Amino acid sequence: MQQAPQTTEFNIHPNAGIPRPGWPWLMAGLVVIGGGIALRLALMGFWLVLPFTLLELGLVYYLVRLVQRRGGYVERIRIDGEQLSIAHIEPGKDRDWSFPLHWVRVELRAPSHQWYPHRLLLGASGRWVEVGACLTDAERQGLADAVRGEIRRLRDPEHEHHA
Repeated sequence: MQQAPQTTEFNIHPNAGIPRPGWPWLMAGLVVIGGGIALRLALMGFWLVLPFTLLELGLVYYLVRLVQRRGGYVERIRIDGEQLSIAHIEPGKDRDWSFPLHWVRVELRAPSHQWYPHRLLLGASGRWVEVGACLTDAERQGLADAVRGEIRRLRDPEHEHHA
């Protein structure tokens, strides 16, 4: 009796530096401390400090939001007995791809210049999807090896019992 192959899932997401619940507290602290110092200096006659402090706080707010948006996605690679599917989950920009498992290729492409990172591509029949752009080269290599191993295991379930 043959068991149905189990589904394996890999979730990839950037390591964003500021946790979601923590960033309002960071901004509040910066506004209180920076605004307090700027207000004190303005009262001492250095009024030109206020507009620059507001500009600086606005820039910090913008950059924190930018980091949050760039780190607010998940790539999910799901492998079952019949297909490999990739989902890029991001607010307002969700995308999905799927490939027949027996045709999937995993390719770790070397960069065109030594200071660029490798690219991890999954695909079949001329369609390629890059995954793991937020990972280091060593993590990309590990993910490539893990995906290859899982594909091999699901393509040939009998090999697992004989090995």
